[in-house]
Amino acid sequence: MQSIILLIASTVFYGWEDWRLLGLLAISCGGNTFATVKILQHRLNDDEHGVKRWVRLAVVLNLLLLGIFKYAGLVVGLFPVFSPEFVESVRSIPLPIGISFYTFHGISMVVDMSRGKVHAYDHLIRTASPKKVYSTTFRDMGLYLLFFPQLIAGPIIKAHYFWPQIKAKFFAGIDWQRAFRYCVAGYFFKMVVADNLAPVTSVLQSSEYIASQNGMTLLLMLFGYSMQIFADFGGYSMIAIGLAALFGYRFPINFNFPYISTSLTHFWQRWNMTLSAWLRDYLYIPLGGNRKGPCRTYLNLFLVMFLGGLWHGADWKFALWGTMHGLFLAAERFLGNRPALAALRIPSLVKIFYCFTVVACLWTTFLMPDIGTVFLFFHQVWTNFACSPSELLGNMSVYSVCLFGSLVVLYHAYGWIKEYRMTAWDGDLHYPRLFGCIYGAMIFLILTNSGPQCGFVYFQF
Repeated sequence: MQSIILLIASTVFYGWEDWRLLGLLAISCGGNTFATVKILQHRLNDDEHGVKRWVRLAVVLNLLLLGIFKYAGLVVGLFPVFSPEFVESVRSIPLPIGISFYTFHGISMVVDMSRGKVHAYDHLIRTASPKKVYSTTFRDMGLYLLFFPQLIAGPIIKAHYFWPQIKAKFFAGIDWQRAFRYCVAGYFFKMVVADNLAPVTSVLQSSEYIASQNGMTLLLMLFGYSMQIFADFGGYSMIAIGLAALFGYRFPINFNFPYISTSLTHFWQRWNMTLSAWLRDYLYIPLGGNRKGPCRTYLNLFLVMFLGGLWHGADWKFALWGTMHGLFLAAERFLGNRPALAALRIPSLVKIFYCFTVVACLWTTFLMPDIGTVFLFFHQVWTNFACSPSELLGNMSVYSVCLFGSLVVLYHAYGWIKEYRMTAWDGDLHYPRLFGCIYGAMIFLILTNSGPQCGFVYFQF
């Protein structure tokens, strides 16, 4: 009964703004349910060929739904045989909210079932009627795809992680402290930090503004956006984890102080960790991972990041973002395999600075409307960097960036202290009163200093 109530509530939540979106979700849920049962039947009968056939069909169904609504405009634009009017009409197809996330969930379910990682229905399918099997699977599949805390923008929860949690919940089993801490921190980063930075950094979407500013100001605005996108997406993930905990479900953390990473490889182990893990388990490893020699490893890294970039949006600027990350990951792996370079002792702060600089520069593709504006930004930074102190001191946007961006910097400084200087130290336990005051201050700032309401950045993906 709890699962049904949550499913109904999540359905109302998703369909509240546009009930027509529920039709696409129903197709996804029904198709993945049917494929899951068929995969389970063939797996229990040791029919490997049948399992693979239904996995392929299910993956094609999921990718077809994603492709039609997200990439059709990009694809038809590559062929000159289509008229500009037709291309524009295809591009105007609205993108269903959260489709990238519940599509990945559907693929996770059928693949995990085929690999024998989900055993919830092994006994049911042997003893119950087909109607009971399909109804139970459809209910749980619906909850897995629609569970409202993660439906819109993740975290991406693998099926074998979520499925064992679908059971009766009790108030005594709720981790109230986890729920409180993640909800408060999440709402603080979103409402106080990200929403106050969004109006300031949005000026980088204008080529006229970029052309009129000096390089130092532009870099400070880019720093502000780097802090904003962490606070926005990291805040959403924290809220999702906290809300899930209130219902007795445990989500994995999605961000682990990513801006103290010492390499791009390290960064992707800390930023959007559930997406990184999904790409690793369902794309990188099936492509061969690092098992087929160095050249194939570099190619796999590039392909995974290129496709990961396109996953963020049907635009060549996202492909550029993924391409650059893929090239940096391949280069780091290549250089790391050179004994002379690997033996160099580079201070961790230098490596952190390098990694953050690369990541921040690549965020330009997320914020700016097209690749031309991205190149204009770097041209302006390169050719017009110098500025007088009075120009910076008289710019109120700079004050906002420094003020709200410093909150993200302090958060990462805390993570750096824990990891690099005092690994056994846990400030929450050693100084409970201090951290109680910090959470109290965050609640106060949420109530008194929230910025203008802005949509979550990752809603567009």
